[in-house]
This record gives sequence, C-alpha cells and structure tokens, in this order.
Amino acid sequence: MTEGVDDPGRLDVRAAAIIRAGLDRVLVSDAFRAAPQLSAFLSFVVERTVEGRAAELKGYTIAVEGLGRPADFNPQLDPIVRVEAGRLRRALAQYYAGDGRGDPVQISMPVGGYVPVFTWFGGEGNRVATEFTDEAPEPDRRTARRWTHLTLAALALGLLALGWWYLGPAREPVRPAAVKPAASEQAAGARSDALAGPSLLRVAIAIPNRPSDPRLADVLRRFSALLVDAMARFDDLVTIKTLPPEAVLSDEVDYLLEIDAQGIDGEAEGLGRLRSVRDGRIVWTASSSRTSLAALQEGDLAEMARRLATRLTEPFGIIPADARQSAPSPAIRCILKAFDARRVMLPELHQAARLCLAQLVEQDPGFYPGWAHLAIITLGEHGTAAAPQGDGPHSDTDASRPPLDRSLAAALTAIRLAPSGARAYQAMMKVLLLRGATDEAIQMGREAQARNPYDPDILADVGALYVRLDRPLEGLPLLERATSLSVAHSPRYDFYAFLGAYLIGAGKASESHAAMLATDTSQLSLLGQALKAAADNDPEKQAKAIAQLIEKAPLFGQDPRAFLQRRAFAPSVIDKILSALGLSKP
Repeated sequence: MTEGVDDPGRLDVRAAAIIRAGLDRVLVSDAFRAAPQLSAFLSFVVERTVEGRAAELKGYTIAVEGLGRPADFNPQLDPIVRVEAGRLRRALAQYYAGDGRGDPVQISMPVGGYVPVFTWFGGEGNRVATEFTDEAPEPDRRTARRWTHLTLAALALGLLALGWWYLGPAREPVRPAAVKPAASEQAAGARSDALAGPSLLRVAIAIPNRPSDPRLADVLRRFSALLVDAMARFDDLVTIKTLPPEAVLSDEVDYLLEIDAQGIDGEAEGLGRLRSVRDGRIVWTASSSRTSLAALQEGDLAEMARRLATRLTEPFGIIPADARQSAPSPAIRCILKAFDARRVMLPELHQAARLCLAQLVEQDPGFYPGWAHLAIITLGEHGTAAAPQGDGPHSDTDASRPPLDRSLAAALTAIRLAPSGARAYQAMMKVLLLRGATDEAIQMGREAQARNPYDPDILADVGALYVRLDRPLEGLPLLERATSLSVAHSPRYDFYAFLGAYLIGAGKASESHAAMLATDTSQLSLLGQALKAAADNDPEKQAKAIAQLIEKAPLFGQDPRAFLQRRAFAPSVIDKILSALGLSKP
C-alpha cells in the first residue's frame, strides 16, 4: 500500500488492541448506544486507521461504506458526512469530559478531516503507547505530524480567506486572541469541570419502568434513542443526557423527561412526563393513542420522536416556555431574550437582547450559541438608526463598523467554534442574503437544515429566503411546516407564508395566514395587512396599514423600494408588492 500524508501506516498489534478496547468503551456509553449512526461512523474511521487505511477516509467512502449510503452518493450535494462528523466530535468531547475522563486512550477527530487521533494517558495505555511510538518507523511519525499541521493550516486559511473576502483588509472578522480553541466545538455548552462556562437548559431523559414485554421494551429503547438524537440538534438551547433507572438526579439537571409505554392487548400506549428538577413541578404530561405493535414501523416511531422533540425543545416549545418564567442560567436568559426580540420585533427588546449577548460573548468568547444569536440580532440594525451601546471594551470599535460586517464576524466565529451547529449556519445564511450573496446564502440554509431539520425557526427562515427570491414554490412548504410545528411562533412566519401564497395565487392559504397578521403591528405584519386590503379592494384599511407602517419605518414613506431592498427582496417581488399597493413609480 502506498502511504500518503493522510496515512500514518498500520498500527502495531498492542496499540491496535488498546485502541479497540477504548473504542468499545465509547460505544457502550449511553450517548453512543442511543446514536447508532454515530457509532457506525466512529467504528468505521477507527478501524480503517488502525488497519493503516486512513488515506481512504474521504466523504464519499465514509458515506457509502460506513453509513450505508447508495453508490450514487454525491458529497457536494448531501452534507451528511460533515454533519455527522460534527456531531461525532461533540459526542466524543462530552464523553471524555464525563464517563470517559479516566480512559487510558482518548479518540478525537480534528476539525477539517475525518482521520481520528489517539491520545494515551497514564497507566498501561501510556506504556504501550510509548513502545508503539519507539517502534514506529520515523517517516510515519513525521507523516502524522505533517498531516495534523496541514489540517490546521487549511482550516485557518479557509476562515481567513472568507473573512478577508467579505470584510476587506482593514477589518478582522474575529478577535483571535479572545476566542478559545474549539476542539469540542463548544456545542450545547458542553464543558468539563475545568472549563465550566455558560450553561444551557439541561434535560435528562429516563425510562423509569422497563416493560417486561421484550417487544415493547425494544420499541421504547428505539424511541428513546430517536428522541435523544432529535432533541440534541437544538444545541443552542439544550444539552441532553440519558439516565439509567437507578441513577440519582443531581443539580446538574434542570428538567427530567420520563417516558414509559404500556402494552394492552397487543397494542402500545406511550406516556410522557416533564418535571422541573429545581422545584419538582410537573411541567407537562401527555399520552399517545394506542398503536398496534405489529403494525408499528420504524418510520412511524421516528416521526413520533421528532414531533415530540420539536414540541418540547423548539425555541417557543414547552421547555423554553417554562424556562422563560425563571431561566436557570444567564446564558439561556440571553438566548431566550434574543428569540423573543425577533418574535415581537420591538426596538427596546432588540437592544436589550443585543447588549445581553454582547456581554455574554465578552465573558466567554468560546460560547458558540452567543455568537450565533449575536450575528442574527445585529442584523436588526441594518437599515435602521439603531447603533450598539454599552458593549464593553469593544463598543467603540464595534460602533464604527456596519451592522452587516459585525454580523458576519459573529457568524464566522460561531461556525469556527461549532462547525456542526445549525444556528451558526442559519446566522450565516441571513448575513449572506442581506449582503447579496444569494447562492451562498441558499447553501448555508441547506447546511442549517441538514444539521437540524426539526427546528421551525430554521425552516421559516429558509422558507422566507426562497419567498424573497421569488421562489415561493420552494419556500411555502417550509413555512407551512414551520407554522404547524410552532404554536407560539413569530408573526414573520405568517407574513412570509402569506406572501408566498399571495405570489402564487393560493387564495385560501393566503387568507389563513393573513388572519394571523390582522392584530399584529410589526412592520412586516402591517405590510401584509396592506397587501391583503389591496387584494380585498379595501382602500381604507390599506391606507391605515400603510400609515402605521410609515410611522414605524419612515423609510417606507420616503422610498418603499429601498425599504424592501434592504430586506433582500428580489426586484421582481418588489415590483409585485409596489404594484399591488399602487406605489410603483411611472
């Protein structure tokens, strides 16, 4: 076999045995037993590396041979390998920060590649590793070091190139001295005791009563694994852990979700209960309708788990809604403020959320959710008179930079810290759209969806992107799904769903979404009310809505086309809106 820079060569027998034993310890942990795809990914890359075939670890090979994708898999169109690699890095970091802290060998996967790295610590593992290193051919050791250096250099150059392209030589998208290393991707606030930092909502999932029926027990186990996977994707809101039946709750958990199943005459009935650990309150309970065990398909089980995960965990779901009453940490308080500011779109809430997030990332520059939400909330200043105030040490510098530049810098930092974080890519999508880079924005939207296809906020923003680009047939289904999944969603979901239906002439759909806008007085809702009144030939209501809109956004009265351009509406959509409102210039 020809060795390349990605291939350090076959490991000796003793080192391979220690690594495989370490792999087994990881695979039997709760986190990996609940995530079979992550287990398959890790097993595949470790075995190929141990066998001296690390050079084969490319996206296509991992997808087809490791994850079971078909032979026509295209890694340029399907980001599954990148997404799962990010999740794997996060899961490994969490494992070694907890149950695996004392393991003699630790497995990691540097950002920028798929070849695992093995680190030995003390005990027998250290002695074997030393023997292996001494016996290994010198060229192989140099090759391994060169590969690591090349990977890190490529990652750094990629980030610098992107920042240089958008911000120009006079500006720096991130402050490197302030940002901590992101080996664990900082996702979901997972920190070791030595790196304690901002914490998100900590949720434990438990099965208190294991069914005696083996079939029912297997269904419950599979459902639990699917639920953990879906909830963990909301990694800017929650951290998820599973608890064995005998485990004792600690103050490291904010909410306990208990799931159970009962078998009755060949049918299964699911039960769920969410409890606040801090005060013992029952926050939510529910039961599912009976389902035949014989007829229950894996797809049905997955859909039930995903819907429950979304209902509990999405930004306006049951857990965040309860946390709004008394947030358990300053970090989650800031993030919920950001969601609320975007929901009601009031300037004072926007300013409070932006200030809170700026202080949060000042205190902990390695906290990815803070950067992602800061990027999104700062976009609200684009095209307005709002300016940052009181950010702390960097306020003067930030105030002199355009909002789009500050948003881009924050989004770049979020992606650097958490390449698998869906919210980071959502932020980048929104920034690039407003900067006019529509193709890149669409790609970032796809990346965000791939990382969390269950988040209504991401679905709504990607759908809104398509509607603004005059591609309503692509955007409307996403917006319809977002509005159905989130009961307390932002009115902007309904505005873009209304506009998408309006653009394709879907009267019934536009009517239902217009009704949701009727009592809201945000800028987009008033624009929707004016369009609806124009369609209904009601000039009085139309004039009233436009007058209210001008009061809130004077730019619309001065130059309605500029108002819409600043929100990245395509020229064809702008023409249709202004024509419908009778505002087109001759």
